[in-house]
Amino acid sequence: MGNETRLENWAAQERLRAVERALWWRGWIGRPDLVEVFGISAAQASSDLQKYLEINPGAMVYQMSRKRYEATEAMGCVLHAPRLEEGMAAFLQQGGLGMLTAGAPSDGPLVSVVRPPKRKVLPEVERRLFIAVVQRKKLRVKYHSVKSGRDDWRWLAPCAFGHDGLRWHVRAWYQKRGIHGDFVIGRVSDAGWPEEIGTEETPPRDEEWETFEELRFRINDSLSRESQAALRLDYGTAPDGILNITCRRAMAQYEEAMLRVPTNGEFPTHFTRA
Repeated sequence: MGNETRLENWAAQERLRAVERALWWRGWIGRPDLVEVFGISAAQASSDLQKYLEINPGAMVYQMSRKRYEATEAMGCVLHAPRLEEGMAAFLQQGGLGMLTAGAPSDGPLVSVVRPPKRKVLPEVERRLFIAVVQRKKLRVKYHSVKSGRDDWRWLAPCAFGHDGLRWHVRAWYQKRGIHGDFVIGRVSDAGWPEEIGTEETPPRDEEWETFEELRFRINDSLSRESQAALRLDYGTAPDGILNITCRRAMAQYEEAMLRVPTNGEFPTHFTRA
């Protein structure tokens, strides 16, 4: 009874998800894998494998010659939604030897990941912006603007964080100009300690942030029929080539940039606004 695998146990759930990942991505799992990675006994590992077979019958079969369980072609996942990145991180690192636990994929013999340059942001700046958002306070920051070329101190009342796919920015009420705007965190070189917002300084509702809208994009009609078919498959669009994305209105510009939707008369690429 001491080796019985109980689904309500968090550690057991983690081990069973590891079994499922290995079967789905690598195609097999052995008792030694669980023993080595999780530091459990061979008897407990056997119990885990039997429990997985119980909750996902038909997912694996035992191969006597190899002394391991191998996944079946018809296997489905019952404990998690598989992602390609987890398979890469778990089984294509370190020469493809792999582990059962997965983080984020990194460069290795079979994987190469392009990442944007790491922006150097002072931890104390991040902390003060974060506290200001959580506690609904204002703070004074030294912001370096690319558009104006100026660096000056500004009073901001941060309300949220946004990520455009490459970098973090803070959404904040800019008192001096009376607008809500996006401020790239990497361009904040200094920040004061958050302070209480006076009654007369309470920012208005951020309509752009709080309003969700559906963006409609259409595959570029000037592309060949074959290219349009490839994009429909790649992006999972409707048969008519329409791609619908729901996002905050304040984030719409970043969605367009990610899809490389043309603006200001630029030559269209894969998508245009429908």
